[in-house]
Amino acid sequence: MCLIVTVNGSPSPLSRTGVLLRATAHSVSEKLLGSRVEEVSLAADWKDIFCALDRSQVTPRGEASLRTAEQADLLIVGSPIFRGSYTGLLKHYFDLVDREAMAGKTAVVAATGGSPLHGLAIEHQLRPLLGFFNIQTVATGLYGGPADFEDGKIQGQAMLDRIERASSEAASLLLGRRAVQSALEAAE
Repeated sequence: MCLIVTVNGSPSPLSRTGVLLRATAHSVSEKLLGSRVEEVSLAADWKDIFCALDRSQVTPRGEASLRTAEQADLLIVGSPIFRGSYTGLLKHYFDLVDREAMAGKTAVVAATGGSPLHGLAIEHQLRPLLGFFNIQTVATGLYGGPADFEDGKIQGQAMLDRIERASSEAASLLLGRRAVQSALEAAE
């Protein structure tokens, strides 16, 4: 079974970022039969994370949130872009994550913002953050602006096509990794 975990860095419980992450998780889960999706919402978990300066100070709920991401096979990480970067919520969350537990994972990066210029944050902010943890990101990043959403849903074929491409890349990486692991185990 494959565990897909979305990590939503939005401070708002009803966000375009959440819509984008859920749509992407749904698309990937259709390609990986038997997969399970779990959501980490920092809008819901912030009190359990922000109370801590280090991992030993998080609440039990905060610890469960961190472990959920650490146990994922695939991460779908997203944030609204504020002042040229991801949210402080997302940064603090990743400050507490165990770097060794994240090494070798696969991720899709996603962001939402009010201007097309914010799309650069995927390449200049989010990928480097995940790269620090040795997380392999798929080639296609997902950026959604106001025109890509309507009534809490993805609007427009171009965005749906990008989600499909990113989710296909993620599924291919995960299936390839499984095949290699199976071959190595069989050779032992």
